[in-house]
Amino acid sequence: MSAWASKGKGKGKGAKGKTQAVPAKEPGKDDEGFSLVDSRPMPGKSSGRGRGFGGRGKGKGKAMQSGNYQEGILGQKSKPINNNFNNQKGKSKGKGGNQRRGLPSFKEWSVQTKTEWEMKREIMLSSLAKLQVDAKEVKYSDLLWCGKLHSYNRVFDRINAKTERPMRRFEDLNFFNVSTSDDPHLQEMISEDPDVCMVATDHVLAALIAAARSVYSWDIVVTKISGKLLFDKRQGSQVDFLSVNETAHEPPNNDDKENINSPVKLSQEASCINQNFSQMVLDFSSPAKEMEQRNPFEEEDDDDSVVASGAYRYRKITVPGNPKAENEFDRKPINMIVRTEVNCRMPDARDNKGLVSVKALNEYDPKLNYSWRQHLESQRGACLATELKNNAFKLGRWTAQAILSGCDTMKIGYVSRQSPSDPWSHTVLGVQTHLTDHFAESIGLTRNNMFGILRTIIDLVMQWEDGKYLLLKDPTKSVLRIYELPWDCFKSDDEDGDGDDLEEQDQELDEDGNVAPSQPQGLR
Repeated sequence: MSAWASKGKGKGKGAKGKTQAVPAKEPGKDDEGFSLVDSRPMPGKSSGRGRGFGGRGKGKGKAMQSGNYQEGILGQKSKPINNNFNNQKGKSKGKGGNQRRGLPSFKEWSVQTKTEWEMKREIMLSSLAKLQVDAKEVKYSDLLWCGKLHSYNRVFDRINAKTERPMRRFEDLNFFNVSTSDDPHLQEMISEDPDVCMVATDHVLAALIAAARSVYSWDIVVTKISGKLLFDKRQGSQVDFLSVNETAHEPPNNDDKENINSPVKLSQEASCINQNFSQMVLDFSSPAKEMEQRNPFEEEDDDDSVVASGAYRYRKITVPGNPKAENEFDRKPINMIVRTEVNCRMPDARDNKGLVSVKALNEYDPKLNYSWRQHLESQRGACLATELKNNAFKLGRWTAQAILSGCDTMKIGYVSRQSPSDPWSHTVLGVQTHLTDHFAESIGLTRNNMFGILRTIIDLVMQWEDGKYLLLKDPTKSVLRIYELPWDCFKSDDEDGDGDDLEEQDQELDEDGNVAPSQPQGLR
């Protein structure tokens, strides 16, 4: 039995978990404003000790990462913002400070590198545009559908600035943003299919595909076991969040990290908006289409919880090789399994046609000479062009995700704060519809280049020994570095043990009954 199979079989439902929304507090009860989202499930909400992909998640479900941003943002209110807002004049508009035009003020590394990490490769992101694979030879096949799909409510296509709608809050729903290693289906699929060499989620791969458009730092963890790769994200990784105006001429200022318009606060706000918007545009008056299996991350014995509507589509993607390559592996096609997300379907959709990816752009600082309320209806093209310039990485990621999931339509909402000083209340000003392939072409994202990037990175890592590797974007320059990491790097607190009884049960003993030295098996 392979290391994937022997180390990766989850026990019980330990690989499942959730985050429940915290009841909203009254204004004035919290002086902190936004807080970082704790992506771990609330303790005691799930049972079992599932290990995911060999990760030693003994925390009774804590191995699961949930992505409910409602808890960190909408679950709490700040004291009346007048006090804070008035004291921050000159900063709250994303300007001021020592920031120079055109240079990002947010230069923090997503991971602090260590001297013992060996740098395996440094890649100039500009070179990624040259990587090509014939996308016509890429083959797709569906392995599994989970969850449910509601129909899109066409009423939102008719919204404009005069008929704007307040953003609804879905604090009672459970949202999930589960890592690759904590997905029980991916674990089973890669263990049972000998032809598959890589598993990942569309979130992770989309960040890699759009890497050349990024400015901020982010990272992806790649683990190689027995010739198979797992592309994953760390808990609380930047990949979980959406940046705002990352590529703008005047990006958000990071001088005051607690400011409502700082990069981290805006990122949390944008992520929360997208969760709410993905549910707001659904037509709940008509029945949802149930998939083959229920949401794999919801609790089977918890009837009180409600899971957000949406479907997971597990796809096997075959990418052709390069017949002129010297390496035999590079010449052969490779098979990857990707868990993708589909938000909804069009009312007249049939089979797998008419699938929709729902996303939302957000405006936080309207200018006197440019604001969506004034210009979105009359200058839609100009507004979109501005967003493409200011949010190139985010829109590139969204487009890549739509292509990977097979969504032929993208619904992009325009959401603005009801007041520039209030990051908790928002209004939907309009929704634009784009055919995914046409939109990808308009932003210069081609399928040939998409799969060329993925194929090249996979071929590169497959040349190296089994181990754990970190793909890290430099926040100060357009460079992606790959480091080799120790096996126990980024091990979470839960993986260190949740009790003596659990630790003893998982320890391996030698012939004399003594604790055997730990070996780098599976994903640790």
